[in-house]
Amino acid sequence: MNIVFTARKSSAVFQAIKGNFTGPEDLNLILGKGTRIEVYLIGRDGLKLIKEFGLYGEIACLEPFRPVGHTTDMLLVTTTHYKMLTLSLRLSSADSIAGSPQFNIVSDSLTELQDRHSRPSDAGQIVIVDPTSSLVCCHLYQGMLKCVTVNAAATAPHGQAQTPLTRSSGAHSFRVSARNSDKTFIDQFNLPIEEITIMSMVFLHGCQRPTLAVLYQDKKEIRHVKTYEFDLKINEKSETGWIQSGLTGASTCIAVPSPIGGLLVVGEYTISYFNPTQPSTSRSITINATIIQCYNRVDDQGIRYLLGDHRGMLYILVLILEDSSGSSSAQSSRSLHVVDLKFESLGTTSIPEAIVYLDNDHVFIGSHLGDSQLVLLHTEPDQHGEYLEVMETFTNIAPITDFEVVDLEGQGQGQIVACSGAFKDGSLRIVRNGVGINDRAVLELPGIKGLWPLRENVEATTEDTLVMSFLNSTRVVRVTPDAEMVQEELEGFLNDSQTLLSGNVKANLILQVTPESVRLIAPPQHIQAGLISEWKPPTGQVISVAAMNGTQCLVAVGGKTLVYLDVGSEVVREVGQTTFDTEIACVDVTSIDATNPHVSQVCAIGLWTDIKVILVRLPTLEIISSYSLLGEILPRSLLLSRFEGVPYLLVGLGDGQLLTFALEASLSTFPTPKRISLGTQPITLRPITSNNEVGGASSHVFACSDRPTVIYSSNRKLLYSNVNLKQVVTVAPFNCAAFPNALAIVGSDEEGVLRIGSIDEFQELHVQTVPINESPRRIAYLPQRKCFGVISIGVVEAEPETIGDTSVITCDEEEIGYVRLHDDQTFDLLHTYELQRDEAPQCITAVTFAGDPTNYIAVGTADTVSNDVPAKGRILILEISETNQLKLAAEVEVQGGVMAIKELQGKLLCGINERLCLYAWKTRENQASESNLILECSHRGFVLVLSLAIHGEFIIAGDLIRSMTLLRYTNGKITEIARDAWPDMLTALEAIDDETFIAADNASSIFTLVKNTETTSEDEAKRLQWSGGWHLGDQINRFKHGSLVMTNLENDAPAVPKLLFATVSGTIGVIATLTTERYALLHHLESNMSKVIKGVGGLSHSSWREFRSDSRTLPSTNFVDGDLIELFLDLSQDEINDVLEGADGGEPIKVPVEEITRLVEELSRLH
Repeated sequence: MNIVFTARKSSAVFQAIKGNFTGPEDLNLILGKGTRIEVYLIGRDGLKLIKEFGLYGEIACLEPFRPVGHTTDMLLVTTTHYKMLTLSLRLSSADSIAGSPQFNIVSDSLTELQDRHSRPSDAGQIVIVDPTSSLVCCHLYQGMLKCVTVNAAATAPHGQAQTPLTRSSGAHSFRVSARNSDKTFIDQFNLPIEEITIMSMVFLHGCQRPTLAVLYQDKKEIRHVKTYEFDLKINEKSETGWIQSGLTGASTCIAVPSPIGGLLVVGEYTISYFNPTQPSTSRSITINATIIQCYNRVDDQGIRYLLGDHRGMLYILVLILEDSSGSSSAQSSRSLHVVDLKFESLGTTSIPEAIVYLDNDHVFIGSHLGDSQLVLLHTEPDQHGEYLEVMETFTNIAPITDFEVVDLEGQGQGQIVACSGAFKDGSLRIVRNGVGINDRAVLELPGIKGLWPLRENVEATTEDTLVMSFLNSTRVVRVTPDAEMVQEELEGFLNDSQTLLSGNVKANLILQVTPESVRLIAPPQHIQAGLISEWKPPTGQVISVAAMNGTQCLVAVGGKTLVYLDVGSEVVREVGQTTFDTEIACVDVTSIDATNPHVSQVCAIGLWTDIKVILVRLPTLEIISSYSLLGEILPRSLLLSRFEGVPYLLVGLGDGQLLTFALEASLSTFPTPKRISLGTQPITLRPITSNNEVGGASSHVFACSDRPTVIYSSNRKLLYSNVNLKQVVTVAPFNCAAFPNALAIVGSDEEGVLRIGSIDEFQELHVQTVPINESPRRIAYLPQRKCFGVISIGVVEAEPETIGDTSVITCDEEEIGYVRLHDDQTFDLLHTYELQRDEAPQCITAVTFAGDPTNYIAVGTADTVSNDVPAKGRILILEISETNQLKLAAEVEVQGGVMAIKELQGKLLCGINERLCLYAWKTRENQASESNLILECSHRGFVLVLSLAIHGEFIIAGDLIRSMTLLRYTNGKITEIARDAWPDMLTALEAIDDETFIAADNASSIFTLVKNTETTSEDEAKRLQWSGGWHLGDQINRFKHGSLVMTNLENDAPAVPKLLFATVSGTIGVIATLTTERYALLHHLESNMSKVIKGVGGLSHSSWREFRSDSRTLPSTNFVDGDLIELFLDLSQDEINDVLEGADGGEPIKVPVEEITRLVEELSRLH
C-alpha cells in the first residue's frame, strides 16, 4: 500500500496560447504543462504568474475562443481521456492578496467526446475553433470528425465561480461551487470523413459558412489539401471541389485571416500560399529542408508569422502583398493579393513545442526538450548574425530519460543527477532539495570559534560590524558600503580574550561576555564611549556558557551555577542565581513572547551528567519542567524559537540529532519530541532571522554541523533544508549595505574561511544545469572513481545538396553514439568513447566483476539499420585509466539489441531482444576464448526485454508486450518464478521489497504485483498477483530507490519513502509505503476530500485515478493521492467539517482533526 507525492511539478510546455482571459484589456499567456495550466499576465515588467491550477486529466489540446457577445476569451481544453471542458477566469470578489488581484476559475461546461468503438487517430487529437467561435471541430478518431456547436448565450459571463485555492502549489484540486447549469455547447454530431491520415486542419477565414481545410496523406503516401463546407442547419458537410495535390513533405496548414484569406501549407522543402476563392494567387517558395514544429501569427492582419523547427531555429515568414495600384508591400493588407513569400532565419532558440508572439517584439518559446524562453526580436543582427536575444529562461528538466540518486556532497541526503532534454538542448540536471548559499565574499580567516553581528542600536534592522572570537583573542571588523573590511578598536572591548557572546542590548550598548567577565560597552557614538559596567564571577571561577537577549543575560559560572543578570540599563545587575547538581552544557534565553521580544519569562538549560533539558522561570529561577534524554547523547546547543506563532524548543545533540518540542502555553510539561538526524557531529543552533529585533523568536534557524541545515516552518509544520556547504562552525545574520540580506558563515577549521553570502529560497528543488548539447540516454554512477558514465546520441548535420539548380540543406542527419565520462563534482567532461556509426547505445551500468576489483562501465548497444527488432548489438566493457581515459577492456557481439543491463552477483545480466543472458568475467589466463566475457546461462520467453531490476537473487524483467516477469538466479541457472498474466508495455519497474514489485506502463499508469505465496495451486503460484493500480497521467521513465529529504528517525513515521520516479514531462515524484491502518485512514480521507473538493471543470478524481492500460480499466486500488491529501492543510474550518462528516455522500471519519492534521503534516515532509 503506497502513497504518491509530487516533489517537483511538470516543467515541460506542451501548449501555449495568448488571449484576453482575465480582462478585456489584459493580455495573458496560458501554458499547458501536462496536467497543469499556468496563467501569466503580460506586462511591462515581463511575465507574471497570476494563476496556476491542475486538472484531473492530461491536456491534449488547448485553444482560446470568444463567443459572440463576450469581451474576454474562454479556454477550451480537451484531455487524453476525451473530455472537453470550457473554462473562464473571473476577478475574485474576495480581497486581493498583497495588492495583487485574485482570479477564480469558472467551469462553464464539460462534454464527453469518447467513442469506444472507434480507432484513435494516429496523429493524435486535432481540435480547432472556427473564426466566429460558433463551431468546434475535432479529429479524434480515424474516419470521423466530431463537431460541437457553441451556444453563445449560455457562455455569457454569469456563471458561478469556483472559490480560489489558497495554496499556490498548483495542486490538482479546487474547491468549487455548484456547476453552471447552462450548456456551452448545444449540439454534438459526428461526420464521416474519407481521409484517414490527417496531418493538419484549419478553418478558413472570410467564408459565408464554416469552411475546413484538411491536409492529409493517401494510401500512396502522397499528401493533399482539400476543403469542406459545413451546413450547421442540417449538421452536414460537403466538399467544395477545391484540392491541391502532390504536396511533398507538407505537415502544417496555417489559416490566413481576412481580408487576405486563404491558407499557407508548410512542408519540409517548400512553403505555399493558396486561396481557394482565387486560385491564380497561389505562390510557393523553396526553403532549406527542415521540419516546422509550431508557428504563431505576429500581427492581426496575418502578414507575418513566426515558425520554429526541430533544430531550434526561429524563422519569420512574411506575405508580400500587392494593392490595387500594383505596388508591393509587406506592411499593408488593403489588397487581397499575395504576390510573394519571404522566409528568413532569426536565430536559435530552444527546440520549440509552442511559439507565442506576445507584444512589443517579445516572443515566448515553450519547449518540451529544453528550457522555455522569453525572447526579444531585434531589427539588426548581433555579432553572431542573430536577430533575437534571450531575455528570460524558464527551467525545464523534461524529458527525464534516466537518473541516479547520489549523495555528492556527503550530507546524507540524496540528490538526483538526471539525463534531461534532447538533441541540442540535452543536458545533465543536478536536482537537490535544500538551500543554496551564493558567495558574495570569501576571506581566509582560520580559527574563528564564534561570530556575532553588531548593529547601530538594538532596534536597527541592519548590521555593519562583526565580532569574531578566536581561541585567545577577539577581533571587531566593520564592513563599509564599498565592501571593504576595516578592523575596529572599540574602546572598552576586551580583545586579548576569547569572546563567548556579544550583541546589542537596550540603552544602545554592546554586551561582551568572556570567560572572565560580563561587560557593558558604550559604542563610539555614545557620549561615554568605552566600558561603563562590568560583572565578574567569584575569584577562581570562570564563565563557561552564556545567553542573552536585549535586556537579559544568563551565564554558567563554575560549571554548575546559573547566574541571571539584568543588562537592560547602563549597569550589569545580578538578579539571582541557582546551582544544579551537574554541569550546565548549554543555555538560551530567547523570548518566545511576540509582544515582548527583549524580555523572556523563561530560559532553557541543558545539563551534562544528568543528560536532560530544563525550562526555568525568570526571574525566580525555579524549575518549571524537565525532560530526560535517558542517558543518550549530550545536549550541545538549544534554542527557544517561534515558528508561525508556535513556540518551540530545539535541542541539538552531540551526535548530529535534533529534538524539537512544540511547547504548550503553560510549559508545565514537555511534549513528546520529534527527532531527526541532521548530521553526525555536534549541532550548534543559531537564529538567522529574528523579526528585525535582537532577542525576538526567530522564524528561521541555522543548524551548524557537518551537514548544515536550515529549519523553518510552512503551514505550521517544521521543514528542514540542507545547505550546499560541507561543514559550518557558526553563522550570523549580516544584513549590511554592501551585502543586503546576507549571512556570515564560518567554515571548518580545515577550510579556514569566513564567507558572506546570500541564501536561496527555502525547501525548493534546486536545479543545476550541465549542457551536453546532445541527447543523454542513460547514466551510471561510479562512486569509487568519483565519476558518472553517460551514454548519449549526437546528431551530425548533412552536407548541403543540390536539388535542381538550388543548393539546399536536406533533412538527412546522422546519429552517433557516445559513452562520456563526467567528474562527479565539477561535471566536467573527462573523456569520450565513440561508438560505431551503425549502432546506438541503449543501456549502461557500473559493474565490478567477481574476482576483479576493477570498476568497469558496461554498455549495451543495438544496430540502427534494422527496421523493427534489432538484429545485432554489442556488449562493451570499458575500463577507466588512472588519467580518466575510457579504454575498451572487452566486447561481445550478440544477435539482437542489448536493451537492458545490470550487475548480478559479480556478473553481468543483459536483456538481449527476447532473452536474458548472464555473462561471467574470466581472465585471459583462465580461458581460451578471445573475450573476457563468457556466457554462463540464458533464459528465453520474452518479446523484447526493455528493463531490468535486481533485488538480491531475484530478477525483475519488463517486456515490450508481456509486462513483468519475476525470475531467480541460483546454482548457475535463471529460473522463472512467476509472471504477470496481463499484457502491458512497461516503461519502468523496480522492486519495493522482497514480495512487492512496481511497474509503470505506456498508458501513464503504475501498478504493483506481489508473489502469490499463499496459494496451493501450482498454476496460480506462477502468476504475479495484482496488488494495486493507479493512474498518474504522466509516463514514468525510471524508478530509483532513494529520497530527497532527510530520514525521520521516529518509529511511528506515517510512511516510509521507498522510491523516486521521473517522467517525460519533468515531474519528480515520491512513492512511500503505508501500513494497513494508515492506508485505511488516508484512503477514507482521500475519498471524502474528493467529494468536497471538486475537480476543475467537473472532472472526477476517482475516474482520473483509475488504472488504465491498453487492455483494461480498473478502480484505483492500494494507492493514495498524496497531492490531494496535502490539501487538507489548506481547507477552511467549514470544509474540514464537511470532510470529517462525510458530506456529499462520504462516510464520517471518527478520528480527531488534530491527529489527522499531524499525520498530513508529517507526510508532507517526505518530499
